[in-house]
Amino acid sequence: MATERLPRLASLLDLGGRTAIVTGGHGELAAAIAETLADLGASVVLAARKLEPCEELAHRLEAEYGGRALAVATDVGREEDVQRLVGVAASEFGSVDVLVNGAATYWAAAPEEIPTDRGWRRVLDVNLTGAFLACREAGRLMLAQGRGSIINLASTGGLMSFLPEVGATISYTTSKGALISLTRDLAAQWAERGVRVNAIAPGSMAAGMTHTIPDAQQRLMVERIPMRRQGRPDELRGAVAYLASDASSYTTGAVLVVDGGQTIV
Repeated sequence: MATERLPRLASLLDLGGRTAIVTGGHGELAAAIAETLADLGASVVLAARKLEPCEELAHRLEAEYGGRALAVATDVGREEDVQRLVGVAASEFGSVDVLVNGAATYWAAAPEEIPTDRGWRRVLDVNLTGAFLACREAGRLMLAQGRGSIINLASTGGLMSFLPEVGATISYTTSKGALISLTRDLAAQWAERGVRVNAIAPGSMAAGMTHTIPDAQQRLMVERIPMRRQGRPDELRGAVAYLASDASSYTTGAVLVVDGGQTIV
């Protein structure tokens, strides 16, 4: 009896004909994520409050990868903005197949000094409520399609705590811990209906918000990482490719840690 031939790995990773939304759609991490999706053949919708850098990245994606890309001004903390974003993506490309929730902000201060509105509510609104809104709105379309992949960009900060000398971003780490719980709960709710929900938890990355951390604190972080260095944005590409594509067809509710070993010590 002839054995059944397995699909080629390249075909499992192929996102041709699919549409991906990336919130927090500019900056080094967003660029690495969006480039991965475009490289695999997806049409990419970039969403952030600042439209111009999203448009610049969209033009670059189209020039370098030959597919289609679109920028949509979006404040993920505003329900109507998220609804419009998903509606535009669906009407422009016909489906929403991948959602990457990368929008995030933070507030650095000792817990006893955090202001309620800007330091707590705004961080939770963007990092957690914004992710939920995007999951809900995109999830409705994915459930109707019977297929979809959601990737929430969490953080090792959602899996561990930091001593004061390393940093104090309690609203950020709280939001990321809650985002991991949201990921698992949505995965359990939607698994039988074809929608997978996973998270990537990057460690200290040489990009984005890390640039605002004082050098002395960054050195302390690196000392606690077994690889003795920060990660590069491009080192998220493999995790994104796996979770966005059919290569991870039996993976849901997972937290894929990309941290140079930071959480194992």
